[in-house]
Amino acid sequence: MSKTTLKKQLNELTREQLIEVMLELYEARKDAREYLEYYVNPDEKKMYEKYRAVIIKEFFPAKGRAKGRTSVCKKAIKEFTTLHPSPRLIADLRLTLVETIYQYAAGMRSWIRDSQEGTALSMFADTLKYLFANGLLDEYSRRIDNLLAAAGKLRGPLRTEIIEIHKEFMESIK
Repeated sequence: MSKTTLKKQLNELTREQLIEVMLELYEARKDAREYLEYYVNPDEKKMYEKYRAVIIKEFFPAKGRAKGRTSVCKKAIKEFTTLHPSPRLIADLRLTLVETIYQYAAGMRSWIRDSQEGTALSMFADTLKYLFANGLLDEYSRRIDNLLAAAGKLRGPLRTEIIEIHKEFMESIK
């Protein structure tokens, strides 16, 4: 169903019917419940901490072995972004993923999965563009510099490609 069709259907409902639909949606879907709770009481910091914990837990769980599923981390970032928080918090969460993968890779002292490397590199490149588009590049330059400095402790493509991505990005914005 398209947004236009949905809008037409919702316009035909009375106020009471619309409230009933919203309550049913609230009860039926966990993600809808979360969105509506955020809509009523937008606590950006609380939601940021929730999604940040998801990312950290994938690579550094309190118990057991790290799963390191980048798909779970990217999904967390996407869900957080759909809530429309401030660009600073989105940028922070994106950099948290890259930093967490770096910490995990440094702690492993061996190779990490290709999906983890690829996610770290693509998320870093996308985050640089996001920071530039939102005028936040200077604000996050220290964290970016720390990531670049930490590259020397890593193995494989992460060590060199992240520096190359940063170099190409900086040349493209000049």
